[in-house]
Amino acid sequence: MIPAIVVGHAVSSHCHPSLKGCRMMLCQPLDAEQKPHGAPMVAIDLFGAGLHSKVFVSTDGVGARHIVHDEKSPVRNFIQGVID
Repeated sequence: MIPAIVVGHAVSSHCHPSLKGCRMMLCQPLDAEQKPHGAPMVAIDLFGAGLHSKVFVSTDGVGARHIVHDEKSPVRNFIQGVID
C-alpha cells in the first residue's frame, strides 16, 4: 500500500472494456513527511474519494483485475481505502 493524495481524475474516450464505468483517479504518492514523492499514478476508485483526499493505493494487479472481473484487464492500481 502506498499513501497518496488525490490530485485529479483521468478521463478517456477509449478504454479497455473492463474499465467501463470505473472511476479513475490521479494519485500523487506521499513520503513519510506527507510530501509528494515520485510520479503520480492512475488508480481505480471504489470509495468515492474526492479531490485532495488522502488514500492508500494498492499496486496489486491481480487484486485490481479481480475487482473489474477480467483477468486480461490492463488495470494495476486501485484505491484500497480513504485515510481519515
